[in-house]
Amino acid sequence: MKKILKWTGIVLGALLLLITGTAFYLRSSAQNRLEKKYQIQPKYITVPSDSTAIAAGKKWVSSLCINCHGENLAGTEFFHTPDLGSIPAPNLTPAGACKEYTDLDWDRAIRHGVSKAGLPLLIMPAKDFQYLSDEHIAQIIAYLKTLPPVDKSWPRPSTTFLCDVLFQLGAFGDALNAETIDHQKPSHYAPERGVTAEYGQYVVKVFGCKTCHGENLNGGKDPNPEAPMGPNLTPGGNLVSWGDTAFIAAMRTGITPMGKELNSKFMPWKEIGNFEDDQLKAIYTFLMAQPNLPTADLKK
Repeated sequence: MKKILKWTGIVLGALLLLITGTAFYLRSSAQNRLEKKYQIQPKYITVPSDSTAIAAGKKWVSSLCINCHGENLAGTEFFHTPDLGSIPAPNLTPAGACKEYTDLDWDRAIRHGVSKAGLPLLIMPAKDFQYLSDEHIAQIIAYLKTLPPVDKSWPRPSTTFLCDVLFQLGAFGDALNAETIDHQKPSHYAPERGVTAEYGQYVVKVFGCKTCHGENLNGGKDPNPEAPMGPNLTPGGNLVSWGDTAFIAAMRTGITPMGKELNSKFMPWKEIGNFEDDQLKAIYTFLMAQPNLPTADLKK
């Protein structure tokens, strides 16, 4: 009996040592990924300074940036939980972390997910923003350069041991887009603006709808453990019965034609609603042009 207990203790001790060693290895690997330096040289683009371009940039920013960085773009406490850590969205105004950014630095951060210092930006959706055309990224940069300074500072991102282990195991999805983007790929183009499926596809790509609604837009799940299932947006889902008028109304009010209130924490309808009517109609046109797919079963 004593031998059995002895060997049981040895086995359990070995397993505990193995688990502990694996956890420390995973954490070290995660930290190495976060501290990796990237040598990214963005394509030179001409950033305009005229009022028309700045106004266009403001429109894009109101849809793509304020959900994380706040209405005044001074940053937010984007993610904070004692068990996992804190990841603020930084202050983008001239008084914030990007005050010394050049046009190339802005492009590197937005379309490549890499900071001025060459570090990967955590939870920066560059995988979506990489599809922004040169014209549109230039408009965005033009507007950001005109922001009034807001004196608001945020601490550096900090993650717990548990968070690092889960991150390395892939629990948070593609949280470091700098790792997966093809940084040598030529710039994307924007089709002519209009109520077309082609232009709607461009907006859907840039906005990152597939993150929550799946690669085929027939249902998916955001990596956030608290996030609900993203519904089917193809003609195989309920959206087909809405029509573009009701779709626009839902994106402006947060209420579906069936009277359901959209959860703005996981469905950024306010930001989507900042797009103009023709852009929203183009989105709906694109979605209705997709194959009629059944809702994805994520349990398989």
